[in-house]
Amino acid sequence: MSAASTPLPAPAYVEDLIPRAGILTPGELEDLARDIVERPELWEHLVRVDPDQRRYELIYEDERVDAWVLSWMPGQGTGFHDHYISSVGLCCALGGVREDVMVYGGQHSELQLRRGDSRQGGPGYIHRVRHFLGEPAVTIHVYSPRLDWVGQYRLGEGGVLRREVRPGRNELTGQLVAQGALQGVLERF
Repeated sequence: MSAASTPLPAPAYVEDLIPRAGILTPGELEDLARDIVERPELWEHLVRVDPDQRRYELIYEDERVDAWVLSWMPGQGTGFHDHYISSVGLCCALGGVREDVMVYGGQHSELQLRRGDSRQGGPGYIHRVRHFLGEPAVTIHVYSPRLDWVGQYRLGEGGVLRREVRPGRNELTGQLVAQGALQGVLERF
C-alpha cells in the first residue's frame, strides 16, 4: 500500500480543515462544523445510540479549538447554558435538534435544525439544544478557545435565575461532584 492511499487518523484530517492559527471567530467555527459534517469518515464511527443519556465524543482538540460529535435520543437535551469565553459553531449531521435561545422578558426563540443546518454564537451566547428527530440525531460542535467551562442556568426559589459554572468536558450531576469530578480542575487557573 502506498503512503498516498494510507488513511490518516481523524485528528489529522480535522487539523487540515482549520482555516488558520489562533482563536477562531464564530463564523469560522460554523464553517468548520459544516466541513466536518461533510466528511462522515471523521465522525460516523463516534456516533453513540444511548437512550439513557446524551453522548458526546471528542473528534479533535488543541490549545485553541476542540470539536465534538454529539448523539441525541428522544427526551435528551442540555438545558440553558453558555460557553463562557468560547465561541461555538454547530451543524446538524443526522436527524434533527431544536435550539432555543433565551430571550429576556419573553418566550425563548425556537429553531429546528436538520441535516446541514448550522448555527454560531460568540462568548456568552445562551441557548439550549434538544433532540427532536431521528434515533439518534447527531450534531457537530466546534469551540474556540477550547471549551473548558460552561455556565448552566437554573431557576431557583421565587423564579430567581442562577448561573452555575461547570467544567465544559463533563456531563456533571450531583453524583459526579461527590465522586470528585472537579478535582484538579481549578488548579489550572
